[in-house]
Amino acid sequence: HKGIFLGNNPKCMYIGMQDQWFTFNMFDAQAWYARDYILGKIALPSKEDQKTEFNAWREREGTLEGDEENIRFQADYLSSLIGATDYPMFDIEEVVQLFLEWEHNKHHDIMGFRNYPHRSVMTGTMAPVHHTPWLQALDDSMECYLNTSEVHREQQRSRL
Repeated sequence: HKGIFLGNNPKCMYIGMQDQWFTFNMFDAQAWYARDYILGKIALPSKEDQKTEFNAWREREGTLEGDEENIRFQADYLSSLIGATDYPMFDIEEVVQLFLEWEHNKHHDIMGFRNYPHRSVMTGTMAPVHHTPWLQALDDSMECYLNTSEVHREQQRSRL
């Protein structure tokens, strides 16, 4: 049920088994749903109702075409989990838009899509452009990553 509970044994729960777009938020919302079941805040529907719900999701999944429909499908799944718990709501549609932008960048340039910055849904802050293109960023130390000085950027450019 809900991609969390093993069909014939609801005492066996698992999270994160789907192909994810939302990753952490989905794992987190699944964990909250499982927690609420364990605490008795959520009762599972009858086996028949679980099967009906499962079949409806699977039928919809079978019609999905392309990245956008898959992203929106998972957004709806995440919304269904959050709606049943007290998990803090966030702007899921804005996250969908970020995924679509990311996916567009990926299709446009598979080797360069990691170079594009994105805005935080939670704070509205635009991430800075990293000082070194992803393919040339071979130093993964914290010192290098956080170094935004012009001197460092010049050093990186001279290596190219």
